[in-house]
Amino acid sequence: MTFHNCAWCGRPDPTGGYVCQSCYRPVGQALRDMADLAGEPDVNVARQARYGDRDGPRSAEPPIPVDLEASAAAWAASHVVVTWMDHIATARGVPLPRRRPRMVGPLCAGAGWAALPGRCGHPSCDAIRVRQAEHPVAAAARFVQEHLHWLRRQPDASDAGEELLGAAHAVKRLVENPADRWYAGTCSAPIDGDPGRLCTTDLYAWPGVTWVRCPGCQTTHQTGPRVRWLLDEARDVRGTATQLATAAARLGRACTPGQLRAFAQRGRLRPVTVPLSDGEEGPAEAVRDEWRRPLYRFGDVLDLLDQVAEQRRRDEEERARRAAERATKEAVDAPSETPT
Repeated sequence: MTFHNCAWCGRPDPTGGYVCQSCYRPVGQALRDMADLAGEPDVNVARQARYGDRDGPRSAEPPIPVDLEASAAAWAASHVVVTWMDHIATARGVPLPRRRPRMVGPLCAGAGWAALPGRCGHPSCDAIRVRQAEHPVAAAARFVQEHLHWLRRQPDASDAGEELLGAAHAVKRLVENPADRWYAGTCSAPIDGDPGRLCTTDLYAWPGVTWVRCPGCQTTHQTGPRVRWLLDEARDVRGTATQLATAAARLGRACTPGQLRAFAQRGRLRPVTVPLSDGEEGPAEAVRDEWRRPLYRFGDVLDLLDQVAEQRRRDEEERARRAAERATKEAVDAPSETPT
């Protein structure tokens, strides 16, 4: 068997996978959650969900009965899962999954029925009352989850895992609280093949998707290079801990304002400073906003998050090494069993 280093953690996988089992475990959990929530985005698409208060001004024009942005996000997430389902079925030569039929049958009439009229609390009785077949996206997610052991041994296991995690995250965010799209820069694609004419349409992508299509010239862009470009362009931007934490999270760097403030208190993150006027001595003065909150440089935040991620990776490797040494020592010290 050929051993590969895990594309996510860098450690060798003795099972021959391109991504190790521990790193791929969240993909399976995300697909199970996606199967459970597959039908919920339809509520948002039909504008039947409500989030927050209804205070504030309202438009005089009646809204359309369909949320087009929610529909686009739900379609993008389902497209990812269905595409990998077709790839697995074609590559392995297995039939596509069949949707679980709707449950039929009489309802129970036990003690729960008398205690709570109209609902006994049994999942089987709830499924009979709903009388709906399994959602097609749920069937696709369940099928892909059952074949993850094969998928992680394929050369495109890393791409598959990232796309499936993004799709499941998008569905969860759409159900819990629809997330706003993030700015992905200007298209800048040549128009009609002329390098002198570039598309100037601004791109906005949904969180979790791996591509974004320009509404002006219909050019498709990968979001990965866009995120890296935005990170490079925004390194000199100044903002508060809340603003920079939100921006970092939108661009794939998970952190919270509290973490940034804790880093600042420990001296690992320093605010932006300006020198004092001529003739005055003392430390440089920190730049603050109108609410007297210190401002930080986005590039310093990104560098600090990279350092934290690298230190966490080294700590995990050290713990794994010590665990392996301890297991080897226990195996050597253990008395050998001899038959009597």
